[in-house]
Amino acid sequence: MPHHHRPFMKGKLYIHFNVEFPESGTLTPEQCRTLETILPPRQSKNLSEMELDNCEETIMHDVNIEEEKRQKQQQRQQQEAYDEDDDEEESPMPRVQCAQQ
Repeated sequence: MPHHHRPFMKGKLYIHFNVEFPESGTLTPEQCRTLETILPPRQSKNLSEMELDNCEETIMHDVNIEEEKRQKQQQRQQQEAYDEDDDEEESPMPRVQCAQQ
């Protein structure tokens, strides 16, 4: 995902899933049919070559969101410190240019 105000810098996208499935055998066949009418149709398990070419293979990892937030905050503070150093180097006096000959 692009960073806010920095479209060419990419970051990580975190998606938090919290899914509760019913216990096996708790739904009646009628309830299963009702769910199938509500949900999108089942996709075929076999993908065409063109569909496979458009897929991006990724690996899912468990992530500690609080740790990621803490690291991001540290990076932001370090970047702000560098930005402040850059601001301090600029002097209010104009710089002298070399004379043309």
